[in-house]
Amino acid sequence: MRTSFLLAGSLRFEPNILPMKPSAVLSSACLVFMICLPAKVHPQDTVRWVRTGGPPGGLGYDIRYNPDLPHIWFVTDANGGVHRSTDNGYHWEPANQGIATFSGFTNDNIPAFCLTVNPHNPAHIWAGTQNSGHLYKSVDLGLTWTESDEGISVEHDALSFRGITFDPASPDIMYAMGEITSEALGGPYVWGNGTGGVIYKSTNGGQNWFKIWDGGIPSSLARYMWIDPRNTNVLYVSTGIFDRGAVGEGDLLTDPFGGIGILKSVDGGETWEVQDENNGLRCLYLGSLYMHPLNPDTLLTCAGHVLENGRGVMYLENLVMSGTPSPFGIYRTVNGGNEWTQVYEPGKNIGEIFSSVEYSTFDPDIAYAASGMGVYRSEDAGGTWNRVSSGSVNWGPPGVDPGYPIDIQCDPRDPDRLFINNYGGGNFLSEDGGMTWTNASDGYTGAELRKVEVSPPDPALAYATGRSGIWKSEDAGTTWYGIHFPADTANFLGDYASVLPDRLDRDHLLAGTTGGHLIESFDGGFTWSVRWPGFDELGELISGGGEISDIAVAPSNPEILYAGISVTGCSLNNEGCQTGKGVVFSRNGGATWVPSDDPVISGLAVVTLAVDPEYANRVYAGTGAGLFISTDGGSGWERAPGLPESGIIRAIAFNPQNPHTLFVAIDQFGLYYSEDGGVTWYASVAGLEPNSSIREILFDPADTATMYVCDLLSGVYRSEDRGGSWLKINRGLLNRAVTSLSVTMDGQHLYTSTTGAGVFRCDLNGEAPVSPGTGVRYGVAAEEPDFLVYPNPAKDLIHISGAGEAERIELFNSLGMRLHSGAAEEMIRLPESPPGLYFLVIHSLSGQVFCRRVVIR
Repeated sequence: MRTSFLLAGSLRFEPNILPMKPSAVLSSACLVFMICLPAKVHPQDTVRWVRTGGPPGGLGYDIRYNPDLPHIWFVTDANGGVHRSTDNGYHWEPANQGIATFSGFTNDNIPAFCLTVNPHNPAHIWAGTQNSGHLYKSVDLGLTWTESDEGISVEHDALSFRGITFDPASPDIMYAMGEITSEALGGPYVWGNGTGGVIYKSTNGGQNWFKIWDGGIPSSLARYMWIDPRNTNVLYVSTGIFDRGAVGEGDLLTDPFGGIGILKSVDGGETWEVQDENNGLRCLYLGSLYMHPLNPDTLLTCAGHVLENGRGVMYLENLVMSGTPSPFGIYRTVNGGNEWTQVYEPGKNIGEIFSSVEYSTFDPDIAYAASGMGVYRSEDAGGTWNRVSSGSVNWGPPGVDPGYPIDIQCDPRDPDRLFINNYGGGNFLSEDGGMTWTNASDGYTGAELRKVEVSPPDPALAYATGRSGIWKSEDAGTTWYGIHFPADTANFLGDYASVLPDRLDRDHLLAGTTGGHLIESFDGGFTWSVRWPGFDELGELISGGGEISDIAVAPSNPEILYAGISVTGCSLNNEGCQTGKGVVFSRNGGATWVPSDDPVISGLAVVTLAVDPEYANRVYAGTGAGLFISTDGGSGWERAPGLPESGIIRAIAFNPQNPHTLFVAIDQFGLYYSEDGGVTWYASVAGLEPNSSIREILFDPADTATMYVCDLLSGVYRSEDRGGSWLKINRGLLNRAVTSLSVTMDGQHLYTSTTGAGVFRCDLNGEAPVSPGTGVRYGVAAEEPDFLVYPNPAKDLIHISGAGEAERIELFNSLGMRLHSGAAEEMIRLPESPPGLYFLVIHSLSGQVFCRRVVIR
């Protein structure tokens, strides 16, 4: 069977790439030239997604600037890869061409972890990846990358590079610090023996690498290295971090932490000594290290570790009760590490985890340190410290729970201007010495989102929830701002699972957290009230437990609502979740909620809900143990017959025009539909990938014959025959690990959330949404991928920009003979061929084919 594909410029090419007899050469040559003939564009061909570049989130790591061109900045994210700014960090663009290391559910994430700028030639940038053990080099300010890690091998389950350092006296000498992981021994976890560290060295500018320190497993990961510029054989390396285990974890009461400390070498890494408790370092999880710009004997480090499941809490409490301060905090040495002094300890916040330190290169008397609770500043080179960020338990922009500050970078021109990149994703900026913060992540995201919902009254108003919080966009995803504003009496964490905008009131919404709290706002998210589980008799917020995975309102009676409670993490992962806390329901518009005490449902993980469009008391619940139905408003439940009982029901949808027709999605089994209200079921699989994890089923509100589903493992599909057959619509969807889907009331715009790339929008009418309140058309409608081929004419190499949106590339001569076929790459070496006209055929990820003429000299 032959397939037709759309080409750039509304062209069609029907490939017939088979072994050819000589007599067929002429006709195949005509075929190649027919690439340039115009053709009709089908509606499916016009569907294209727009990357909104938000909201912030992901797994942020390093932020760096170019010392020669300090308006150019870089950030790394283990989901979103490298992003680059050319306007002082206000706006960002992905910069990953050539990085061929991928991860995630659909292998679309780019796990760039650490990054450094070559101080000897700042046009040269280096990046290290998470888990894969790869290093990449750019020689054009981060525009393109090539792998350069000869001699490095992944000897255990994973090798993640956490820091890269150049010898200040030689561009040929480099070091790369990493984390090694053994899953069998328990890593990578907050506690456990599965983590170790390693350091590699290169003496030829990164062409080849060799190992100079291997801590083995268990030991402690290696992160940052600083080199004494007076004697570059003197090296300092920080080990450990707040969310990984290390060697020496001991008794919970007497010594729960373990760790190694600071590694120091005086012979270029041939031998190492350890600076630890004997040198004054009371906690050995030292996630950051910074050398004073003018006095290399003075260094700062910081300490702390997550107290998961209570581990370490009693130990710290006993220390404080005995009059000994917490070992977490900020440390400084003024004699090359012979002695370290704890220059700041967290006081009553005994578990405050410090994760980053920094000196200002403009004014080395100014130093910064940061924890998940606050930002601190010193004006005497780190001798004394003051908290400068506002807020008692948090820091960062309003409406955002920023998480752990994993890296600080001061602007080299202004000691009061600093960026922090966050472990939970997002890049935040202060221009007043750390006192106030703004979101500086425009265009940069690696967000792992659970839900996106568009407001029914306003196609340009969207909400998104995920690990990085709850976010709001009023301009179709162009800009995002956080709306995590818990009351002082209800300070829950900013990790959200679900959101439900009101169908009529654009300022009214409900949201659910991964801590099991159901909250309500009447002012667009600027103030919230806790509706479930509420407060105890002392006025303390009750711990919810689990996560509010879904919230549903009855279409026929908005006073009746339902919420499903699953185990924390169930809505984001792709694993089984059997137990949970069932269903809670409200019969007064969400003001109060009551749990169903029916044992059939009360102990199950309820992942998704759907209410009959005509009967408000008839509700279906998708759980980790199958499909259940209630006909009395959520009080009593029974299993729905005819479906597999072992798979997780991730999505349910009624046909709004025919409530007897409903669809359900079951992990690993696929999509099923019933035309008799759930008595009998049929599979709907034509065009869908097998073993799917479908997370949303939608009917087009304007035409219920058109349907959409999204799959965590393969992207978005559309059906135009009521679910009889399906076609992928992934064009422009750079991350196909889709967790939810939302459609505007006119059926013209889709929003989708992903795990690793934030929100994408699809304008089915080719025009960006218009807000009815302002009449403004927001966003930019999608365009064709821009595959540029250069140089042209070419001699032996050609480069293809935009190859990240391609799957395969082929080269044909003018007679139609195929000379090259392979995976899409940014650079292709041309075969030895006579000068003339050639055709480059680019097969895009969406299944289309584009053609570019190339002249070979």
